[in-house]
Order: sequence, then C-alpha cells, then structure tokens
Amino acid sequence: MLETICGAIFPVVLSMMLGYLAASLGMFNRDQATALNRMVLKFALPLDLFVGISKIDRQQILNSGSLAAIIIGWMIVSFFLTYWFSRFVFKRSVSLATLQALAVGNPSVPFVGSAVLGFLFGGKSALAVSLASMTINVLLIPIVFFLLASDNPETMDSGGGWEGHLKQAFKQPVVLAPLIAFLFVLLGIPIPKLIDTSFVMLGRSTGGVAMFSAGILLFLMKPVINKMVVTSVTFRNILAPFCAYGLALAAHLTPFYLREVVLTFSMPSASVIVILSSQIKKGEREAASTVFLSTLVAIFSMGAWIAFTSE
Repeated sequence: MLETICGAIFPVVLSMMLGYLAASLGMFNRDQATALNRMVLKFALPLDLFVGISKIDRQQILNSGSLAAIIIGWMIVSFFLTYWFSRFVFKRSVSLATLQALAVGNPSVPFVGSAVLGFLFGGKSALAVSLASMTINVLLIPIVFFLLASDNPETMDSGGGWEGHLKQAFKQPVVLAPLIAFLFVLLGIPIPKLIDTSFVMLGRSTGGVAMFSAGILLFLMKPVINKMVVTSVTFRNILAPFCAYGLALAAHLTPFYLREVVLTFSMPSASVIVILSSQIKKGEREAASTVFLSTLVAIFSMGAWIAFTSE
C-alpha cells in the first residue's frame, strides 16, 4: 500500500526537486519561474479544470447525498476557519491569511487524487475527485481571487471597491473555465470530443510545470520552516482528515465512502498557492515550503490513514 502512495506522490516530489536542481545550476531565474506560473494560471490549469469538471456525471452529483455534503461542507468550513484564525488570531495580512486558508482548504485532489483514489477504488473514485475539484474551483477560487484582489489591486489588475474586486475575480480564466464546465454539466450539454482532446494536451502539463516552478522558487528563496508552514501542514495533513473522519462517522457513511472522504482530505496542499503567491509577490517562500513539506509528510500520513481506515 505504501508503494501506491509513493507512486502517486513521488512524481510531485521529483518535479519539484528537478526545478530546485535546475535553479541551482543557474538554468532558471525568478522571472522565468514567474512566467511558467503565469502560463499555468492563465492557460494550462483552466484547460485542465474544464476537461475534468466537464466529465462529471450530473446524476451522480444529484444522488451523492451525505458524501457530497461532507466533502463540500468541510472543504468550505476548513478554508474559512483557517482564514479567520490566520487573519484575526495570528494577525496576518489578508494575502497571507488567504494563502494559508487555501493551503489548508485546498487539498491537491485534481493532481494526486485521481492516482491514489483511482488505484484504491477504481472508477468509483471519480465522484469524490469531481466533488472536491468542483468545490475548490467553482466556489473557493473565486473567493480567493476576490480577497487577493482587495489586498493587491496593482498585481491583480483590479479596480477600486468590492465590485471591482469581484469583477476581477470572475475575469480570471481559472475561475471562468470551471464555472462554464459546471454549467455545461448541469444543463446536460456534452463537450465535443475534439475540444476535450485538444484541451487535454496543455492541461496535463499543469501539475508538472507548477511543481517544477515551485522547486525553482524554493531554491531561490531557500526553504523555511516557520510557524505558518508548520501550522498549515499540520492542519492540512493531520487535522483536516481527522475531522473528516469524525464527520463521516457522525453521518453513518458506509466504510467505502468513509475511506474516500478521509483520503480525499489527506491529500497534500495544492501547488496553486505557489502560483498565486508568485503573482502577488507575497508569501512565496512560505507557499513553496508549505507545498514541499506537505507533499513529503503526505507519503507517511496518507499511508497511515489508508491503514487506519482499512481496519
């Protein structure tokens, strides 16, 4: 079982380490890493999300019941709880609090989930992966862009006032693409195969390029282990799946769905926080360090959760 987890996580770690090596050899600099992140945020990630969400079975979503309620509800609650504590208890800025909330409330399900859950549960894992991806990209990402735009009007190209920040959030390709795909799913409109296969080519580069760029930034800014990083990883890798386990027990989910819920929330932090931190030029060192440490810890924490929920 540990081999399964390592097989899913190791490509992520290797991509980051290759970026770190490339930067250490002088092949890439900060500007080039920023350009890579911009390509991912504006093109690769939106295309990847569009294809992934467009393949969701509408009837599965409508009949998912308690499973959907826990995945969607706990993902949203964990995001806002983390934001509140980071902003008002630890007194961090809006930008840093938002990035930390996204690190906790945004498990890397689109990148790691399909590999791990797909191996363990086969085709039945598609619902959990789709629900988590939809929640992140249709609900949380617009909120994230709104908060970042309000704190970074220059780098997020937003106008004044909350209307400008909201408008800017919904102009982002990474927000628009999943929303359009979700509407297609709800309306039962099939995506032409030509569009699907065309979007896949660039979309598949998202995870690798994002982690490679994170490795570059990790070398240039040097890894840091501080309170923000440790807190984020502890919440993301340990407390979030533990709370999900409690919610699944309270909802009397079957053992199968209980495992799916717990393992969905045991995924490491997604690399999108590195991309966003690079765009606003705040918290880049902490974001790259959080993703790297969370990914390493996930090799062991996910293995432990698989063993625990198998009993």
